[in-house]
Amino acid sequence: MSAQTEMQQTPKRHSTMPTSPRTEKRPGFFRRHLTSHHRKDNSITKFPDAPPPAPSSPEAPVHSSKGPAIRRTSVTSRKGSTGPTSAEAPRKTSPDADEETGGMITLNGSVLSDEELTRTSTKDSRTSRTGLKWAIEGSQGLRPRRPSSPSQRRPSIYKRVDSGGFAEGVDAGVGTKARQLSVHIPDEKLEVDECPLEDHFSLFSRMGKKNIGEGGAAIVQLMKSTSVGPANDKLFAVKEFRPREVDNEAEAEYQRKIKSEYAIAKSCEHPNIVKTYRLCYAEKRSTWYHVMEYCDQGDLNDLVNLDFFTREDRDCVFKQLLRGVDFLHSRGIAHRDLKSENLLISKTGCLKIADFGTSEVFTGAHPGLRHCRRPSLVRPDATIRYCRPGLVGSRPYMAPEILQREHDYDPRAVDVWACAVVYLTLVVGGTPWPTASRDINNFNIYCCSWERFQATYGDELLLPTRPLPDFSASKQFRELGAPGCKRLVFGMLHPDPRVRWTVREALESKTVVEFPCCQQEGYSDDIRTRQRKALHHHVPPSKKARGLSAKAA
Repeated sequence: MSAQTEMQQTPKRHSTMPTSPRTEKRPGFFRRHLTSHHRKDNSITKFPDAPPPAPSSPEAPVHSSKGPAIRRTSVTSRKGSTGPTSAEAPRKTSPDADEETGGMITLNGSVLSDEELTRTSTKDSRTSRTGLKWAIEGSQGLRPRRPSSPSQRRPSIYKRVDSGGFAEGVDAGVGTKARQLSVHIPDEKLEVDECPLEDHFSLFSRMGKKNIGEGGAAIVQLMKSTSVGPANDKLFAVKEFRPREVDNEAEAEYQRKIKSEYAIAKSCEHPNIVKTYRLCYAEKRSTWYHVMEYCDQGDLNDLVNLDFFTREDRDCVFKQLLRGVDFLHSRGIAHRDLKSENLLISKTGCLKIADFGTSEVFTGAHPGLRHCRRPSLVRPDATIRYCRPGLVGSRPYMAPEILQREHDYDPRAVDVWACAVVYLTLVVGGTPWPTASRDINNFNIYCCSWERFQATYGDELLLPTRPLPDFSASKQFRELGAPGCKRLVFGMLHPDPRVRWTVREALESKTVVEFPCCQQEGYSDDIRTRQRKALHHHVPPSKKARGLSAKAA
């Protein structure tokens, strides 16, 4: 028998080792990153017009060891996560509804009533992060400082409710639509340069974006580019606006408001204002973007929560805020939504005013009619355009004339009021009242102290030779320290906007002039305006350093 025949008759031996399950080979780099299905999942974030399809099984509630589980169910999701649609579960229409996602609040799977929601959240609403107890008014409770995460930001505008109207009396729209309420936008065509987003941001940059902030009208993302701003800056904050409401707003009106905000921000070149570089679009001009400088230290609210600021830090930040607002007012622009979340800190410790979505041009030509050129100084005899009544801003920072909605108001006085509230938040750790209404006990006592002051002296002048209104003896205002600092805050928080200090008066007061400031750009060249420079820079210590200090304590 030949060797070949013997091999054919010999049975084949099989391995006795257990076979391991076959694993699918991982696709290569180009298949993982450049195929069509992956681009679909990682494309630029868009905000859907319709809610996602209903899930096949209900979502399990989130449990907590500290009490009953409260679950927020989003009706619309940017990332395609499943959730009940409006047809399956009606949305909550009370003011306690989730304003950011339009969702409803449930307790172990059932919808909470207003009374149950109040009982559930009473304990948490009366204790702030710093332990301060400010302005507790019945069911409203204390407004605590909240971390500046996208899901917990306080909206600057008020949302539509299911009944068809708008919460808090706003009847002009939501998002960019709400700016019709009192923002004056010229009817003429705005001269604004625009370009496709891909001209400055590559596919990989758009795929690798990171969300760093979210508001009522837009979401802010971090992207990398080498062709937008200075050569040494590669990271930029890109503000993506939410899609327009097709049923409520024409395309031309929607674009006009976005271009108006861009023109105002682009024309304001100042060390204490966030620099705006480009207006971009994508998806055949259905999605719009503002490309701005990136402030890597986050917003002022985040830094205050780290609790490392000294009193000198707080005074310096306040002085920078006044400098930025003074520049705006001297150029005929009012911000109208100043709050700690809209104040950013750069890597050098410089404060930057951001978000001009509700800003108002109260005198002179709109920057969009001048090709975004820097506005001229306001003449002393210039005509001031007052704003029509309407809610704009965030409630704890709103001036009383906005909440009253009885007469047209001067937007400059609104900014001064908000600056003073920001300073109180810096020094004391919380706002003095949840809203500046006479229905609120703290604010009513504050106004009564002003009335007694006027009855005693016959006018409302805060002279150094006079004692301050008796509200200055309250526990919170005592933390302001020197009488000059208290006088400054009282002047900026006068209930009557006609008597309220201007931002220029506050900036030139002896108290603010003596505040040391670490930022001298634009002020160190002229000896007449040169002021004391500080050595701090407001940049928080590293996590390692904070950990060592905590162990030492």
